[in-house]
Amino acid sequence: RRKIYGKLRKDFCLREVKMSSTLAKKRKIEIPKLHYHVGFIGSGNMARALVEGITTTGQVPLSNITASATSEDSENLKMMKAFGINTTTSNRDVILTADVIVVAVKPHQVLDVLGQFEAIYAELSKSHVTPRNLRPVIVSVASSVSISEIERKTEVAWNISGSPVQGHLPVIRSLPNVVASVRAGVSAYSRGHYCNESDAVPFLSVFTLCGHCEEVAEEYLDTFKAFSGSGIAFMSVILEAMADGGVLVGLPRAMAQKIAAYTMIVREVSCSSPGGTSIHGLEVLEQGGLRASLMGAIKRSIERAQELRPRLQNDQS
Repeated sequence: RRKIYGKLRKDFCLREVKMSSTLAKKRKIEIPKLHYHVGFIGSGNMARALVEGITTTGQVPLSNITASATSEDSENLKMMKAFGINTTTSNRDVILTADVIVVAVKPHQVLDVLGQFEAIYAELSKSHVTPRNLRPVIVSVASSVSISEIERKTEVAWNISGSPVQGHLPVIRSLPNVVASVRAGVSAYSRGHYCNESDAVPFLSVFTLCGHCEEVAEEYLDTFKAFSGSGIAFMSVILEAMADGGVLVGLPRAMAQKIAAYTMIVREVSCSSPGGTSIHGLEVLEQGGLRASLMGAIKRSIERAQELRPRLQNDQS
């Protein structure tokens, strides 16, 4: 059932994108193209969601996007190829071509992957090969790996016209959610110590294509992950219950599912009139403890995220 709701929501959002594109063509409005090149190290669910959201807009040329995975035969890389972007098994290729490098591997692999950067930069310098961008912004989308841990792995050295230079690459931690694929995502992010506002511009230009970006203090990132990421699951349960309610009162299930999905897309609107149907229904929800249950579910999700952090740190060490 949740796949059905997800498809309905995706179809709705993609229809909005197509309508906007069609309207732009009719009005002869040229959709601006971004000149940034984007690289993904790791091609799992989150990377694919971001690539789908980015490519749907048409604002980043497919030739400007590269994704890597450990094997050409991996299902993840095959799915990335289906978007029409560049794919590779070499993280070196991503570093060579990208202005924004999204590290989208599993949390326990992040530091090992970043540990390759120093050696890759040293090899490029020795070979007199200059990357497209000497200071690409490094974006980690892994939970529970701190900015300070990432920055310890992203101090690199290179040569410019024969002169050795050493410094930290700008780092951003961002926690998007999977509805970035339909450009309805919410990404909290925090800038590292060596990332100023201008360094963050390429990141924001790309990630805002997939939804809203909100800068927060790093201490709130894991809380945000539990709140926003788990919230999708909570809303799915409510959607399912709404559809069941429709069936209970006589609607065909397919119709009830579709109406429930479209109803949830509606933004905050005042829907309760004095003595009307909505306020009487809300009274039943309050009596059943829906509000308290949702608050408790969010609180427990955040507690679980905090419980998992020490385990993740042990796996990394």
